[in-house]
Amino acid sequence: MKLEYQVSDGIGVVVLSDPPSNALRRPDFADRAALVAFLATDDLRGVILRGAGHHFSAGADLGELERLAAEGGFEEGGEFAQQLEEGKALLSAIAFAPVPVVAMIRGSCLGAGLEIALSAHFRVASENAVLGFPESGLGLMPGLGGTASATEVIPRRVAADLMMTGKLLSAAEALELGLVDRVVPTRDLEAAARRFLDELLARRSPRVVHAIMRAIHNARQLPRDAALREEGKLFLEIARATAHLEGGGGERK
Repeated sequence: MKLEYQVSDGIGVVVLSDPPSNALRRPDFADRAALVAFLATDDLRGVILRGAGHHFSAGADLGELERLAAEGGFEEGGEFAQQLEEGKALLSAIAFAPVPVVAMIRGSCLGAGLEIALSAHFRVASENAVLGFPESGLGLMPGLGGTASATEVIPRRVAADLMMTGKLLSAAEALELGLVDRVVPTRDLEAAARRFLDELLARRSPRVVHAIMRAIHNARQLPRDAALREEGKLFLEIARATAHLEGGGGERK
């Protein structure tokens, strides 16, 4: 798989590209430096994360996993273990992006594919989407941080049930559980994902968007007192900039 990048009018698009199923041939599926650089693009206000073609991502390439198992490639500290850590770092780059990221999910969103979708801040799914963690049926478990990211979105008992049973969810069932934020007709998915992001960011400057995202990320990473102090600093920074711009009659930046 590779990542393809586009940006227009402040909205970026990151495409998981290895059709037809966009399977991950290895956990470190993209260049992290390129992803981080794209997410830091000047004036970027939001990102849509999608799969190429008719699927988001069907997860790990099973043939590659079988080859690694036959070759004893799952040793702790080995090459595959290092690839797992780099894959988690890739998903952290999305999770801690300076702008909101909306996963646009159609078709299969399974295993590692669902872990990628869960790294986004919001998820809009088509009616034909199928989501789940089928790894347990193969004698495996989520390995790209899904046990942590899923429990930030849905209750732990629900996440445990999904991972233990390997059950697959329709888009409607995922919406009921809170795994996705919106379900729309498949033909309307692209427009709906863009509309979701536009409504979220309506008339908000990049400065305000970035400050809000920084404060939210701080709340996840820092002790509560430290996160609240940083929030105060960000509030004052934004307030000063707003007062300066309004006082000078200038255009908001």
